[in-house]
Amino acid sequence: MRYLNIVYFFCLISTLSCAPKNFDEPDNLIKKSEMINIITDLYISQQGIQMFPAEGNEDQSTLLAKDAVDVMKKHDINFHQFSESYKYYSLQPELLRDMLDQVKKNLEEKLSKEEKERIKNQKNIK
Repeated sequence: MRYLNIVYFFCLISTLSCAPKNFDEPDNLIKKSEMINIITDLYISQQGIQMFPAEGNEDQSTLLAKDAVDVMKKHDINFHQFSESYKYYSLQPELLRDMLDQVKKNLEEKLSKEEKERIKNQKNIK
């Protein structure tokens, strides 16, 4: 459930930031559904790097940055477009919370049957 901490961390930062009440939609806004897919892919790919760090000369932060660039290329966007879109959605905490909840659902759907069963059993114990 480490990914939940990361997702909620982004949500907390966004909620606590001083956001103006009036905000304009950026010209190159990424659609909500596509943004959910991008954040899901970013989490999955970066979680793999953190779990299985590469041996060699590159440090982990460099690998994470390269991986983020690869995910953005996959979705045919650039960092500026992602950043502006994320900022826009962050200024709307309820919308961002809904998006992050969907990211969580996407990640849970990708779990193996064994992992889903383990999580279910943990919830039943509590």
